Amino acid sequence: MKRKTKMDDSHFVPIVSDGAIATGGTADGRAIPVLVVDCENHKEVLNLVHLHTDSPPGDVNCTWGINKKYAFLLFSFSKPSEVNFGVKFDLQSQANLADGIVQSQGVYIQPSVFGKRVAEGLDSPKVLVEVAPRTKIPDWDEWLVKAMTKKMRSHGMSRRQAKEAAKDYFQRTRELWALRMGSV
Repeated sequence: MKRKTKMDDSHFVPIVSDGAIATGGTADGRAIPVLVVDCENHKEVLNLVHLHTDSPPGDVNCTWGINKKYAFLLFSFSKPSEVNFGVKFDLQSQANLADGIVQSQGVYIQPSVFGKRVAEGLDSPKVLVEVAPRTKIPDWDEWLVKAMTKKMRSHGMSRRQAKEAAKDYFQRTRELWALRMGSV
């Protein structure tokens, strides 16, 4: 049974930019997506990142949601402080990013005050969050293929071509997310 939750936009922290970091000591060297988020109206997220720099790993629950236009990732931190927020991924332009989080089973949260791009804040504080596979939506792949098919159809492909191209796109991007540092 699907659970519906109403959330207003003020709960969501805007994504300014994104990227990925791969290090030998994290996730067996796989790339982990980085979300550079605008904390201007979400000071509690910035404070959480600062708290994480001087404390042991905290506790967080992650929950995915999805509709025809967006995928949502909701974070509920209980340690080192209680903070709840979410991020939205436009399925027309950010489906690969959301799927990268699912595939790598993690995401870094980097406040934009440390740089608007991942490279600008590389040595700055950020929080690594484990996104357990059990949080993935059961029909995740179908949602992604449907959204990408719609985008490709808007560029003139036939329904069949678009669906095949969408499946191929996600297969290829998943191969990239699975690459380990040093295996390139």
